[in-house]
Amino acid sequence: KRRWVIYKGIAEASKVPPEWHGWLHYTVAEPPTVAPPLVKPWEREHEPNWTGTAMAYRPPGSLLGPGTRHHATGDYEAWRPE
Repeated sequence: KRRWVIYKGIAEASKVPPEWHGWLHYTVAEPPTVAPPLVKPWEREHEPNWTGTAMAYRPPGSLLGPGTRHHATGDYEAWRPE
């Protein structure tokens, strides 16, 4: 029996939640709609990979992020070639 995904929108593998990934790859026999997996209290809600989109994570000081980079503190010395 074959298993596959019909994506809504762009076909992006990271959209598949872990519980469905397990079923698609025959790790579990029953789909999560029949046998929902045990959810641990520390688990977060699944998110797709946002890399390359406006939703991507940008750390503080990133050139693509909002705001400005903090100025260097006194412990920084710029490299100068000799």
